[in-house]
Amino acid sequence: VCDPTCDNGGTCIDPNTCKCTKQWKGPTCQIPVCDPPCNNEGNCSAPNTCSCTDSWAGPTCQTPVCDAMCDNGGTCSSPNTCTCTNDWIGSTCQTPVCIPTCDNEGTCSSPNTCTCTDEWRGQMCQTPICNPPCDNGGTCSAPNTCTCTNYWMGSTCQTR
Repeated sequence: VCDPTCDNGGTCIDPNTCKCTKQWKGPTCQIPVCDPPCNNEGNCSAPNTCSCTDSWAGPTCQTPVCDAMCDNGGTCSSPNTCTCTNDWIGSTCQTPVCIPTCDNEGTCSSPNTCTCTDEWRGQMCQTPICNPPCDNGGTCSAPNTCTCTNYWMGSTCQTR
């Protein structure tokens, strides 16, 4: 006789001794078994059924959950933590990376791509723009600033 009785298909094999099925354990077969076991503080709530905390998901609570989605190829590597590729940074991998960084107030608009202000051009916004352009071999040394060669002068090196 088993008192209390065996639960969940358990069999009383000796006085107050239950033999449980593979899916249950405990003195009266009242504790469910999860095989494989639940991870990350997950609770075995029924045979082979894990109840996970809000930070984990999956059959055995093995997959981290990020409240905000990881962008641009980033992966949720632990709860609310995105691991980004080398081209992106930020909490959700939302900010592109430019190496080297953009010069002269240019902004990194996508990985290794700078968007320049109206006064600069070039891959990293390193080349000034002169408008109108420099004449007679003069070089644009800063935005709208020409450096003239010998014998030439004026704002665009137009005068001898």
